[in-house]
Amino acid sequence: MSLLRTPFHTSRRGVVLLVTMASAALLCLGQGGSQHPAAPVPAAAPPAASAEISPQLCNDTANFLGGLKGRADGPFHQLEDTPAWQNYAGQFNKSWENSQTKQFQAVDAFQKRELAPLHNNSAYLFYPFSGPDILYAQHFFPDARLTVFAARENVGDILPPDHYKPANIDKELAGWRQGISSIFDRTFFVTSEMDEQFHGKVHNGILPLMLLLLVRNGNVIDYVRYGRLTENGDFVPEAADAPRHHAVEIHYRHPSETQSRILYYFKTDLAYPFDKDPSFSRFLTHLGRPDTLVKSASFLLHWDQFAAIRKYILANSNLILQDDTGVPYKMLKPSEWQVQLFGEYSHPDKPFVNEWQTDLADAFKEPGRVKQLGFILGYGSHRRPSSMMLATRIAP
Repeated sequence: MSLLRTPFHTSRRGVVLLVTMASAALLCLGQGGSQHPAAPVPAAAPPAASAEISPQLCNDTANFLGGLKGRADGPFHQLEDTPAWQNYAGQFNKSWENSQTKQFQAVDAFQKRELAPLHNNSAYLFYPFSGPDILYAQHFFPDARLTVFAARENVGDILPPDHYKPANIDKELAGWRQGISSIFDRTFFVTSEMDEQFHGKVHNGILPLMLLLLVRNGNVIDYVRYGRLTENGDFVPEAADAPRHHAVEIHYRHPSETQSRILYYFKTDLAYPFDKDPSFSRFLTHLGRPDTLVKSASFLLHWDQFAAIRKYILANSNLILQDDTGVPYKMLKPSEWQVQLFGEYSHPDKPFVNEWQTDLADAFKEPGRVKQLGFILGYGSHRRPSSMMLATRIAP
């Protein structure tokens, strides 16, 4: 995900978990310029609880911030008629369409070519250091019904519609445009920008950003509730009016589905606290073996502070899809992992120049070891070649 600035700013994102559950109605998404499709009506939510947020509010907000026209009688319909929102929606739609044609079509082709044939029917994806990166998780692993993102960004709140005023909507939407742009322009969310935009300048956390990316990517939100982990690693609801949220559970689904997938996002530190506080590792263990995705992770898994989470990934993953910021190549033992290389390995940029992996560079030079990647990814996008590794566990 984003760039790390000092060794003491240890991890980055909160953790997002996607599980399966629930039921719901249909979502119609459009990607046109001036024509904006109507927002769907979400399915009935579970019985109301203090930890839950109105699913209609979640969908209305996600559509509004995602540049999609909402319900005719929705709370944002007047703001959607303003020149500020019309301009914002047009620019968002253009960025979205460009990303689909210039980036994600190639990512989808890679997924069908390299991941789909060998997939082991795992429904659980673990994405540490993910931030709010819904898009690459869903494009690389479209069949995942449970996904866990781990990061340091705040969860944040869903603000009431009356927070958005005509007098300041232009400035408000400009902040959202800036906060979202890096995932389109650079293929990852930049930590320093996340720290600025989603620690108070634009919003107090990344929950609305995750929701708008889910909706723009063709999903409807069925319900959302806050929560926390017990010492035993159980997720328990947390009051929506709590002063600070530790985690969030998002139930969503694709238009053709009758059962929800689930997303849990946990704000957590994956360095030493992962080892000292067993609640999160116990939660992960309850879920079974995941497929693991790591990208733009500031090379944190190369550091001793992250030895425990690295050990978990190596001990539990069915497969690991990563760029060079993930698990060091030397730790993917040939007796345990079959590693396929993609793209072209190039020197890391500052401040990560010392993370160059000589053994990985040598592996990329071996005849027959490297396949085409077909898209840019991660640090150095648009400036130098991109690479990925797909490590598949060898059956004992």
